Amino acid sequence: MPTSVIALQILLILLPGFAAAYIVQMLALRGPQTDFDKVIESCLYSVLIYGCFVFFTHGFLPFDILAARAPATEATILWHRKALLGLGGITLVVALLAAVYVNYDGNRIFRKFKITERTARRSIWNDIFQGEASNNQLVQIELEGNRSLMGVLTYYSDAAEDCSLFVEQARWIAADGTIEIVPGLGVLLTKCSNIKSISFLDEPPIEPPGEPAADIENGDGDGSTPAAPIATLD
Repeated sequence: MPTSVIALQILLILLPGFAAAYIVQMLALRGPQTDFDKVIESCLYSVLIYGCFVFFTHGFLPFDILAARAPATEATILWHRKALLGLGGITLVVALLAAVYVNYDGNRIFRKFKITERTARRSIWNDIFQGEASNNQLVQIELEGNRSLMGVLTYYSDAAEDCSLFVEQARWIAADGTIEIVPGLGVLLTKCSNIKSISFLDEPPIEPPGEPAADIENGDGDGSTPAAPIATLD
């Protein structure tokens, strides 16, 4: 514990901001930050959190500083437990709203008014996979050597620098068009796989009753035709 009241006050002011920044870091995909950037962000969160707390409590803080009553005594701090619980609740709400803002691209509001052209996410990799790709997206991944992998996208890496993907219901597609079904759970592609492009495909259409269904394994039907590559990694 700090020995001085001033140090304890600084800790009380900064602690909610650091807690909020940590929660946002766990829930949202953020770009790389220096230690100085993290401190500045935590201070901004602290200002916002205490501003909300003071607004809802009409100017009261979660603690009171009691002045020294005699020269031999030191100033003490009186804690308000209910107020601290409210401060923790506001910290959690602010952190969750900040994570939602990043993950769901809150910058679209500012792009609408031509204030910025940037998104709230860290890269175009996250813009595509978080914003455009649907759940259980059918993809075709082109690798070096004129070889491709088709399957259902399940997981992807946080950063474009890693560019790792996990694909279920996987099928290898050779340069001559032959298809090899991959038995088992799926295929994990790491950055060592040298991914050249990723095509996001439409789901195979549902054939009317009485007509033969399109065979994705043999390359027949719309489901085997790759769409134009959306995310390309060279």
